[in-house]
Amino acid sequence: MKASRVPESVRQPQTVGPKLGFIGDMMPSRLNGNAKMFLSGAVANGVSNGVFNAVMQLYLASFGFGGQSLGTIFMMNALTATVLMIPCGVLADRVGKGKMILAGFAAMTLFMLLFFTADNAAMFTLSFMFNGVCNAAATVFIPLYSSFFEKDDMDKAFGLYGLITISAMSLGSLVGYVPPLMVNTLNIGLNTAYRYTMMFAGSLFVLQYLFIYLSSRGVEERLSRELRFSLKSKWLVLKICGIGLLGNIAGGIMFSLFPYYVNQKYGVASAGLGTLFFVSNLAMALSKGTAASFAKRLGGMKSITLGIALSAMFLLLMPLSPSFGVLAVLYVLRMGTRFMSDPLITSMFIRSLSEDEKSTANSLRMISMNGGGVVSPLLGGALMERVSLDTPAYIGGALTLIVAFLYPLLLRREAEALMENGGRR
Repeated sequence: MKASRVPESVRQPQTVGPKLGFIGDMMPSRLNGNAKMFLSGAVANGVSNGVFNAVMQLYLASFGFGGQSLGTIFMMNALTATVLMIPCGVLADRVGKGKMILAGFAAMTLFMLLFFTADNAAMFTLSFMFNGVCNAAATVFIPLYSSFFEKDDMDKAFGLYGLITISAMSLGSLVGYVPPLMVNTLNIGLNTAYRYTMMFAGSLFVLQYLFIYLSSRGVEERLSRELRFSLKSKWLVLKICGIGLLGNIAGGIMFSLFPYYVNQKYGVASAGLGTLFFVSNLAMALSKGTAASFAKRLGGMKSITLGIALSAMFLLLMPLSPSFGVLAVLYVLRMGTRFMSDPLITSMFIRSLSEDEKSTANSLRMISMNGGGVVSPLLGGALMERVSLDTPAYIGGALTLIVAFLYPLLLRREAEALMENGGRR
């Protein structure tokens, strides 16, 4: 399959205002209507994720689940997505991105219905299985978004995507203040307040699919006539996926259960978490939005390596925090450095692929990302309960340092090739 391209009659590119200095380095040269619709969906997704990040683990803990039980529930999401990712990527090349988006919408709806009616671990685990189906179907999102831009605009395009998504997530995090207010004003239990708050966020999760689906309208695709696994850039994909898997395990050991960790160690509830996530997400959004500018000045690979290495140091210092305030500062610094690399890695990956292998290759990359989510919640939860709350931070920090070293060791040649070719394969 040839990756989707938007015909000139549909694209109607528009310049994004004057480009001066640092701000100009953050913005793609052109945005068409499809890209704007897609980014609207990213806003809905970001707000809803911000709410769930601040509230969901506390909601589940209110049922009496411990760290290991929470790890098992969350594992089902990553496990299902990992198993289905390649079939969804190959199927997308056969039936088209629009139909896969509709499949994700159906799975998300089932996830929400089960999640908000569940009251035991088995039902929550089943609901997260459907969330995994939804995430597997979302393998088409990145190839779809990349089709709206020229290759030399990819760094800025993915930086903008990250900036918008994480900024929206920051706003959603502030909703962590809502459940305590509902308890005081409506005279309801905290568990009920958590549920009502997340029902609002759940409606946004579903709404994002309307925007994403509309963004795919008018996009031309060459569909494969056979269900087949075709991959030309196998060594690049293998290296990206291997490093990505290790990186996601490194972060997930600690941060997949971070709200639980903070609640158990410092007694912080949803309001405190909401504030922390708001500030840290702003730092993350700024780092993603300025990634292209740093890459322009330092080079893409140096920016990736420096950001990940600094984040490892901040993670290793977290267990030594004498108070939640100190931990919050380190957490913000970690988020602001670690995720600067994400849009640069995604851009390098997408630009290095042939047009007819993007969906399949991206499905493999998402497997590596979700594969870390299978292992890390179980491992992190077990370490917190059986060794100490702080053990995952030390292990995660050490693994993150290894990841920072592996990127330039294994991917320098690909980065240099892109520079020589001006970003074009």
